[in-house]
Amino acid sequence: MVIRRHLAAPMGPMGLAILAACRTMVPPTAIDPALSACVPTATVALAGIDLDRLRASPLHARLPPGAQAFLAPFGHSHYVLIASAGVELLTIARGVVPGATQFAPELSLSGAGNLIAAATAAHPPAGILAAAEGVAAASPIWIAVRGGSALPLEGNLANVNNLLRGAEYVTLAGQPGEPTELELVARCATAEAALRFEQSFRAMVSLAAAGNARQPAAANLLGSIRIRREDRVVQVSLSAPVDALVKLLP
Repeated sequence: MVIRRHLAAPMGPMGLAILAACRTMVPPTAIDPALSACVPTATVALAGIDLDRLRASPLHARLPPGAQAFLAPFGHSHYVLIASAGVELLTIARGVVPGATQFAPELSLSGAGNLIAAATAAHPPAGILAAAEGVAAASPIWIAVRGGSALPLEGNLANVNNLLRGAEYVTLAGQPGEPTELELVARCATAEAALRFEQSFRAMVSLAAAGNARQPAAANLLGSIRIRREDRVVQVSLSAPVDALVKLLP
């Protein structure tokens, strides 16, 4: 008690108030809280694009037509989240989007009606946000996927669902500079599961390289992928010129 009185006396009420505020301070979030609050609880995959940073990058002007068409409605937006609950998608944008539901000033929702309803109703935070916050903090383009999810992918990309079965979460982050930097991180439940993920990923890369054997640029790009594993985590990285990377996009 004597020690407490001596400490409190010189600090005074203002000092104690500052200490109390520090104890309750919440770290800033990487994702705009107004956007993350609209992510439906059932979301199994969440992607984010910092549109302002993408437009200022060398990648933007060289995106393929499909990507340009997808981004076109967000010409007056600053940031967009794309949430997937399986087959259905929901976009949550900071800015005005033509034809979208204007949920709040500068906040636009578009996509499946049931997901818009889920986004605007009271709901607990989506579990996917725990993985998304970490990758969104450092990257203007990112995606977080919950393990065991079945995404609506076709062709060779359908093999991604096999990889997801062995992971708790998988994140992919992109830095759209020159060169463009990509990093995939898979967090698995056990070291054995991480080993299986690594082996499966290496097999996919090898098959893709073999399929592109007559395209030296693509084969060299795939050959430059770096894969390493530590305990329950597998990290995959790639640094590539923008033009070479864009050629691999659908």
